[in-house]
Amino acid sequence: MKTAVTDSGIGGLFVVEKLLKRTRAGKILYLADNAHSPYGDLPEPVLRRIVKRNCEKLVAMGAEAIVLACNTATAVCIDGLRVDFPDTVFVGTEPAVKPAARESDILTVMATPLTLKQPRFRALLEKTGAKLNLPDCEALAYLIEKHYPDLREAEEKTERLLAAYPREKLGAVVLGCTHYACLSKFIESRFSCKVFDGAGGVSATVMRRCAPLDGNRSVVIEATDPSDLPRYLELASAICKVPVYPADDRPYMRR
Repeated sequence: MKTAVTDSGIGGLFVVEKLLKRTRAGKILYLADNAHSPYGDLPEPVLRRIVKRNCEKLVAMGAEAIVLACNTATAVCIDGLRVDFPDTVFVGTEPAVKPAARESDILTVMATPLTLKQPRFRALLEKTGAKLNLPDCEALAYLIEKHYPDLREAEEKTERLLAAYPREKLGAVVLGCTHYACLSKFIESRFSCKVFDGAGGVSATVMRRCAPLDGNRSVVIEATDPSDLPRYLELASAICKVPVYPADDRPYMRR
């Protein structure tokens, strides 16, 4: 099945990397919506319009399945997208709160403010019955998007956020934004806790609903702001460790 992945910037590349490792993924189209990053700062109606327009573009390019590699876009948009595009498979990204709750009865959930406001997300958290810590992660995704692979500012902010909780009350840390995946090892090392993200659930769903994927292992990248495309190509090559091509030079799914 011809599969695309989209996010507001580099965060979804960490999901693509997991798909390449954990599934029979072949060629994956990645749409980096860097023109509107980060999604967590946008009003909901604006985000819905942007994500729908991006999905229209991906469907026009031949995508039969679209992975929303963004917790915020999933929480706000996925139900409407499934109505608007009934012939397209949509796979959302949600934090791994269920496996985290099996590990600890205290969850420290790092997510964007917009994600935390969503009824879908709050219901997911409440079902665990765990005690919840919800640090204010505003601007964290922006720091990662702007500076990656330099994570010094993002790690300093993460340090301040999590150090506010006594070690015994930190519990398991759940990453509710795909951008935060690059902080996983830092958090585990600095706070000696287990860290969970949604990539495993995405991989399992893609295997079940979308595999086998199409073509040789590679990533084809489209960016909504082409001026930053060279950076995304470089980052995708480093993160995914497969051949990476710009969509204009290597048309995807049109043959």
